[in-house]
Amino acid sequence: MGCIAICLDNKTLTRYPFPAELVNQRMREVLTCNHNFIEEIINDLLESQGKMLRPRLVFLAASLYPHDPVMVTDVAVAIELVHLASLIHDDVIDQAQLRRGRESLNSRWGNQASVLTGDYLFASAFNLVNRHNQKEILDGLTSTIKTMCAGEIKQMSLAYNLDISEDEYIEKTHGKTACLFALCCKVGGLASSMPASGIKALEQFGLCLGYAYQIIDDLLDFLSESSLLGKPCGSDLLEGNITLPVIYALKDPHYGYQLKNHLQTKPLDSQGIMEIVQILKKSGGIEYSLNLSRRFLARGIAGLNELPATPARKEIIDMAAYLLDDYYKSLSSYNTMEAKGASS
Repeated sequence: MGCIAICLDNKTLTRYPFPAELVNQRMREVLTCNHNFIEEIINDLLESQGKMLRPRLVFLAASLYPHDPVMVTDVAVAIELVHLASLIHDDVIDQAQLRRGRESLNSRWGNQASVLTGDYLFASAFNLVNRHNQKEILDGLTSTIKTMCAGEIKQMSLAYNLDISEDEYIEKTHGKTACLFALCCKVGGLASSMPASGIKALEQFGLCLGYAYQIIDDLLDFLSESSLLGKPCGSDLLEGNITLPVIYALKDPHYGYQLKNHLQTKPLDSQGIMEIVQILKKSGGIEYSLNLSRRFLARGIAGLNELPATPARKEIIDMAAYLLDDYYKSLSSYNTMEAKGASS
């Protein structure tokens, strides 16, 4: 589908169905080079596109005010390139074999080619933003990448640490996910004529959405089938990544001791993961995490009252609600299946 555009002072106020084909085409243009091996890797990478949530946020944020559609497209592409580069590097670090249900880049092409491909994507993102001479956007992009790297290092330092606090979890979630969500909304505003107060509100919305999104993703690591996740269930625990439902359950006076015993049993097998999931449910760790994700989302949406009550604002809220409702339904589906299994 196309988009509805109103021209104002050489800029455009656009209400989107998100132009996924345009973004994909621009991404391929930016990454094209005269080297068959690189082209082959890039084609492999772009065959497994996800929801493109981050570029969607850029477009939706920009659509609130008049903007240059060409700049917005390039900024959205740059954000997606940074996201893809971070996933490639994460898979190398984690020695992941799967990504989105397919063989990971490092599994297929090796670590050296994968690291350099990630670097190639980062460099392409910087180059693309730099063409528009938008210093504040470029500064935001580079500082966010710095935060993401620090977050990954923080997560490595906390691996297998059963004494991790909820505050430390929120801090690493900021670096792992939330800071990039915040940047998507911020740069969308910066690429338009949006006033500073609106950009700040959008940035906070993106931050809260990122926290909610990561908490749900961490829950799904325990509660979804491998085929839906595109990776093995319980992979966070297997990698030593202690997430919120586990942190909460470890503090429980009754279930905490049981959970700690399970977590200290190595290696964890599928039966052990299943028993841990039951402890997380009985201790309230699942419910607590789910409720916290909803509170983050509600806080972010409430902050959007700073923006004019336009159809574009409603689209941002609807997109966030739709995204997380999809995840909530996945969790509800799991609970329903489990209840049926228990009664049979």
